[in-house]
Amino acid sequence: IFRVLKPGGELYFSDVFASRRIPDAIFKDPVLLGECLGGAMYMPDFRRMLNTLGIFDIRTVSQGEIELHDEEVLEKAGMIEFSSATVRIFKLDLEDDCEDYGHVAIYQGGIKHSPHAFVLDDHHVFKTGLPVPICGNTANMLSQSRYHPYFTIHGDFSQHYGHFDCSDDAPVDPSNCC
Repeated sequence: IFRVLKPGGELYFSDVFASRRIPDAIFKDPVLLGECLGGAMYMPDFRRMLNTLGIFDIRTVSQGEIELHDEEVLEKAGMIEFSSATVRIFKLDLEDDCEDYGHVAIYQGGIKHSPHAFVLDDHHVFKTGLPVPICGNTANMLSQSRYHPYFTIHGDFSQHYGHFDCSDDAPVDPSNCC
């Protein structure tokens, strides 16, 4: 899929992920496959796989635990926890970590279903008209993708200010912000 995306294209999808690598017997188990759990990838392995393709910045939009209630599934899954995650990946030349170049983004509004705020990922909500400091990768995502017409980005890459902490102790719940 990533190979056929045009530059600036976005892959936006949801899938099931596992809290650890799943043993082959469980990975191929017909009951767990039927529950969409058997083929679940371990998120760090998913990231490593994408890194081999030159994709270094994977954004999680939302993630939630999958509760298992069926006794047979619980017995087979053992200590493996499963979650459903929605991720966003851009076909752009991005760094492998968030770096600070002094960029600021202002969402102008206009994206369908996002009149008052736009959720890029679980740590970036852009409220209409409010300037937000962003890392260089986020600046590129917003300025070199389909989101370009909806944002004003201030700053350039001429001055590096060190690491940019894109993390947040309290991830954003997209259902509460827009």
